[in-house]
Amino acid sequence: MPPEAVAGLERAFDEDQRAQFRGERPRTQKFADPDPSAPAAYHSQDTIDFFNQPIPPGIWENEVTIASTRRARMYEPGRWAGRVSPTRLLMIVAAHDTTAPKDLALRAYERALEPKSLVILDGGHYSPYLDRYPDASKAAVDWFQAHL
Repeated sequence: MPPEAVAGLERAFDEDQRAQFRGERPRTQKFADPDPSAPAAYHSQDTIDFFNQPIPPGIWENEVTIASTRRARMYEPGRWAGRVSPTRLLMIVAAHDTTAPKDLALRAYERALEPKSLVILDGGHYSPYLDRYPDASKAAVDWFQAHL
């Protein structure tokens, strides 16, 4: 998100919360939209492509509550990586991820204690679920077989 758009987003979060305090229904926005000026949780092309795949009607709508978007912006799983241990940790990181950038994922991995394992796959955020699924799946199966 461009820095100049943050203030408007924060205003939308506050207005939605005030409306809910008045008893109004949560406000919604698009989940993904290619127009960077349109209110949406995500504008990256890989997210737009992933969530706009052809699916049967009624399975998924391109809509999310503004409150959910606020919560997603506050979500920082990397901050907790050092507290996972001694639970085993496998991180599968996409090298060209713009949603969960590789550098942030690697910093989280560095903070995690052993036992841990890292797999870096080529591709973007959704590659482990799509074109690199066989590699991601094999890494997960191999890891579970080694640790169960």
